[in-house]
Amino acid sequence: MIKSMTGFGKGEGGGFVVEMRSVNHKFLDLSLKVPRDILQLENRLKKKVGETLSRGRVDIFITRGGVEEAPKAFRLNAEAAKQYIALFDEMKETFGLPGEVDISLLSQFREIMAEVEAPEDADKIWAALEGPLGQSIESLNGMRAQEGAALASDIKARALFVSSNLEEIEKRSPVVVEEYAKRLKERVEILAGGMELDQSRLLQEIAIFAERSDITEEIVRGRSHLAQLGMMLQEDGPVGRKMDFLLQEINREVNTIGSKASDRDIAVRVVDMKSELEKVREQVQNIE
Repeated sequence: MIKSMTGFGKGEGGGFVVEMRSVNHKFLDLSLKVPRDILQLENRLKKKVGETLSRGRVDIFITRGGVEEAPKAFRLNAEAAKQYIALFDEMKETFGLPGEVDISLLSQFREIMAEVEAPEDADKIWAALEGPLGQSIESLNGMRAQEGAALASDIKARALFVSSNLEEIEKRSPVVVEEYAKRLKERVEILAGGMELDQSRLLQEIAIFAERSDITEEIVRGRSHLAQLGMMLQEDGPVGRKMDFLLQEINREVNTIGSKASDRDIAVRVVDMKSELEKVREQVQNIE
């Protein structure tokens, strides 16, 4: 079944929270918003995501969190502490200020107690991250599949509308030739003013009109394209680009029918079909 390119997924574990959001895009475009120490895993992350996603702009957010988050380590920045103490002593002496420089005062300055960013082994980080990443991808794909099912249902209904109109046009086509022949004969008789008509010439004109307005090939190709569209809706892989091309072909056949068939009823159906095909095209833009 087809998948949409729109979705959201989330996974949590190993001290990490992984969120993924995707929207439609011509190609697979991955954007990472992760802590600095995880940037070393950029290639692994993109490869893992690319194994199941083929199109869409995907934003990947990774944060540290959860009950398994490792405790942070801090170190004393002694040099910064010395400078603060010296500055406070100088202020006391210069302005005659009372009070002592103590821990409660110095603890307000974060520079004195710096967080230790201990380098972690890439394999160790990946072992903790791979689980929540997989959960997020699975969750994202689940939503994309649900969206895809809704799109497929809508496209099927519109394709059925186009198909039924092709059937009606096919039924109408020979009637158009008959009506043309009748109108032509009536006009010629009026112009002839009672003179004997050249039946062979009349039949030749009718035959030329019938050949010029013949839409059999367009109807056959249109049906074939619609059948292919129906089969694509059942495929599991990425089919969005193929469907977009196929819709262009269907639209081309419908346009040709409209230009060939000199008939008001057919023209109205052509306009209706083009309207539905445009809606399908908009839907296909979001299919992977």
